[in-house]
Amino acid sequence: MLRLLLQRLWSNIGTLTLAFLLAFAVWMSAVVAADPNEVRDYPAPLALEVRGLDPSLLLIGNPPAEVTVRLGAPSSLWQQLTAQPRPVSAYIDLTGLTEGEHTVDVEIESSLRPIRVASISPMQVQITLEPRAVRDVPITAQLQGQLALGFQLDGITLEPESATVIGPMSLMAQVAGLQAALDINQARESISTNVPLRAVDANGVVLSGLTIEPAEARLEVSILQSGGYRDVAVKVETIGQPASGFRVTDISVSPPVVTLFSADPQVVADLPGFVSTLPLDLTNLNDDLETRLLLDLPPGVIVVSEEQDVRVTIGIAPVESSLLLNLNVEVVGLASNRTATLSPESVSVIISGPLTMLQNLSPADIRLIVDVNGLALGTHLLEPEAAELPTGLQILSITPVSIEVVIARR
Repeated sequence: MLRLLLQRLWSNIGTLTLAFLLAFAVWMSAVVAADPNEVRDYPAPLALEVRGLDPSLLLIGNPPAEVTVRLGAPSSLWQQLTAQPRPVSAYIDLTGLTEGEHTVDVEIESSLRPIRVASISPMQVQITLEPRAVRDVPITAQLQGQLALGFQLDGITLEPESATVIGPMSLMAQVAGLQAALDINQARESISTNVPLRAVDANGVVLSGLTIEPAEARLEVSILQSGGYRDVAVKVETIGQPASGFRVTDISVSPPVVTLFSADPQVVADLPGFVSTLPLDLTNLNDDLETRLLLDLPPGVIVVSEEQDVRVTIGIAPVESSLLLNLNVEVVGLASNRTATLSPESVSVIISGPLTMLQNLSPADIRLIVDVNGLALGTHLLEPEAAELPTGLQILSITPVSIEVVIARR
């Protein structure tokens, strides 16, 4: 009986297989209809990772940092592909590769399934592998520019004195040394700072593509003033006073510090920490002044500069003060068939400005008003405002702030 059943199944195996395939096709059609497959560009380029690199080798050149990819996936999966932070990654696998040139395929992997890679750009990258070399290289200071006149180098200190350079063997063969470059142009005092290190060849050309550890060195440059030279501040000497009602607001000098020189170093050493200008007369000044003044120097002492004088700027401004006045308030904008009653009719006003203007100010020079244009009959509280005020003056306060205005029919 069993043998007969098996014979019948075997004789109908083709029919059963066809039925199964038809059923599977119907099921797949239903799945695809419910969640159709879509082919899209992944919304952002993928960073290209390097995996499997032998620690004794270095990757030379600049393979692309990113690749673009086009993927096929069900519609429901695309929502996760775009919502999750990094569900897809791109990489090249260098496992087992030795030194030399290689063409490597770009691989794509994803934590989500199912997806299909439709295209990658680029699909392959050209790389070169070289043996990795490590060497300790001495550091030298490379000072650029000239110190300010009258100053000299007293010493240079580097810490550390050497650094480790890591790079491909072919490039390491060109390394002649490490430089710590520092600009000391017109420097007047000692410098202590961290300076980036750079590898150079025998001709002083900077080499790139190398790793330097540490990347910086501490460079200390000791700078001293030469004998017979000295830096001193400039003090402006003045005589007299500005015009009445005016005051000095600012005195500035350029340059504020000058370098002096004498063939006898003791003469310069005996000077105080400043040098004065020849006196500047401020008598009756009523405006800003800019001029040049010579310095009052001892015999045999000169200024180390093309110019032996300095530029002096004097700021002059009116003396500010304030004045209290009682002023009447006018009504403006009142219709001809109406009357307005003010309470109070005058206010106290504090005015500030230059003293010379306040001394000649009279109540007639200022006009205070309240504007009733468009206001209805009845009582209103209004703030007085200045309709006329001489330029340069300002009102600090009005008391009371508001006055009562009663508008009635005439």
